[in-house]
Amino acid sequence: MSNEPLVLLGNADKWLAESLESVLTQGGYRVMATTKRQQVLELARRYVPDGIVLDMGLDQRASDNLALCRALRADPAISRATPIILTTAGPALRAQQLEALRAGAWELRGDPLDMEELILRLGVYVQGKLEVDRLGTEGMIDRASGLYNDTGINRRSAELAAFTARQGLPLACVVFQPDNGDLSPGVADRLAQAVRRAGRISDAVGRTGPAEFTVFAPATDETGAEGLAQRITDAVSRSAAVKLRVGISTATALPKRPSRGSAATNLQPPPTSVTDLLERARRGLH
Repeated sequence: MSNEPLVLLGNADKWLAESLESVLTQGGYRVMATTKRQQVLELARRYVPDGIVLDMGLDQRASDNLALCRALRADPAISRATPIILTTAGPALRAQQLEALRAGAWELRGDPLDMEELILRLGVYVQGKLEVDRLGTEGMIDRASGLYNDTGINRRSAELAAFTARQGLPLACVVFQPDNGDLSPGVADRLAQAVRRAGRISDAVGRTGPAEFTVFAPATDETGAEGLAQRITDAVSRSAAVKLRVGISTATALPKRPSRGSAATNLQPPPTSVTDLLERARRGLH
């Protein structure tokens, strides 16, 4: 594979876990391994793996030995496209395989474990997951939050810049980042959802980094942008308990463009550069 997808390996058998990790690494994967049940869900949320290989033995003390698989599949931070392959000691009986499928696993592999087939099947599944990720990236919406992604915010902000230039209106750009540095993917997703709830329908609100959020607000001058920034930071602080730092830039209102056909049309300045607005706002973060 051109890139190294990340596989989360959860197996209570240390020897088998080391063997699987070695085979996966040779197969072109990065591997994050744990022998502890309580760490599996935490690691999956934090690092968002491209595939999960999970030993049912981790749930052997539970009355439902598929509980962990169900929890992984139900967690909103983990993509539905992420393959979960279960392994079990002894042969995988048909009834067990059906229950594994109902729990959200893509398949159940029993002993003896065919390592070569496991790697080949995992490769097919992971490539499908990566393709889903690629299509999501090339779309306009961030899957986890419903905000515009980079592609979406670039397109929408350019539309707003053209509109405000035609109408002689100001345009503001406000950038938000967490004040306390990097956040885990799960916390960043919850922050993104809080920003979305606080945004206005009239504005273009985008996720321009894992924990960076950008708002392009039409008909908003510097005073209005400061009020918008305060409203969003207050709302996010209440709902997500995250303190944000803010950067603001604005483009002043230009004279309204004359109607099409006017001799002065070609003398009007071009729409505001949204790239410049964004970079100025980033430089002003405090």
